Amino acid sequence: MKPALNHKTAKKRLRRFFEGTAEERRHVLSFVEDITNVGNAYIFGGAVRDISLFGGSNFKGDVDIVLTTFEDHELERLIETYDAEKNKFGGYRLQIGRWKFDIWEASKTWAFKTGKVKQETHLSLLETTFFNWDAILFDVQTGSLFHNKDYFTHLANKYLELNLEDNPNTFGALIRTLRTLSLSDDIITGPKLSRFLKEKLSEASDHDVLSYEAESFTSRYISSSLLADVRAKADCWNGQDNFKWRMAQQKTLFQDMEVHL
Repeated sequence: MKPALNHKTAKKRLRRFFEGTAEERRHVLSFVEDITNVGNAYIFGGAVRDISLFGGSNFKGDVDIVLTTFEDHELERLIETYDAEKNKFGGYRLQIGRWKFDIWEASKTWAFKTGKVKQETHLSLLETTFFNWDAILFDVQTGSLFHNKDYFTHLANKYLELNLEDNPNTFGALIRTLRTLSLSDDIITGPKLSRFLKEKLSEASDHDVLSYEAESFTSRYISSSLLADVRAKADCWNGQDNFKWRMAQQKTLFQDMEVHL
């Protein structure tokens, strides 16, 4: 399946995923319908991006659901019917089929709680992500898809930039950046992310980076050779422009991303 690099195709794929007729999808649909009966629910971030790009059949990641208005007792009563446990967001985590779902109240989003971003509407969530690629939101009630105007242009050009640098886990953000760079030789980082990567990598040892990834993820994308390449390239960045951190190879657009994302 070719990557969906426009709003219309992406929205169609998302609706198909959450309205699928296969047995596994029916369980997802039933759960999503239960959630929307409790409050306004939005699918947020990486799941929306990945399903948009590659379709639901290729998606194996986690699904983040953010609730903007709901009744506490109704949510708790619903969660009791599922095998859910508390997650790190102060919300809940559960599994349906091959997918894990994280559910939390929008006001508990770190950027809102700390005042880094002002919570005005559900669209304020788009300002809270670390990467520009994660700033996408799907309204499961209406089937509407929200993102910035350059979102799909940035994806098509593999342009990765900081959306909100403030982060409760700076080292974890560095690891995410390195893991993302490992997906493709064609990724170009914007000035803010390039500066972040150069500064934070200079403060971290290879051992710390590799150990953190091993402890935090089931799959390992970062290698000693990748770190050596990125460290060598860091000295070449002029401190202002967009930057490509890895040597380009002959690969199909999004080939590696489809395998790993």
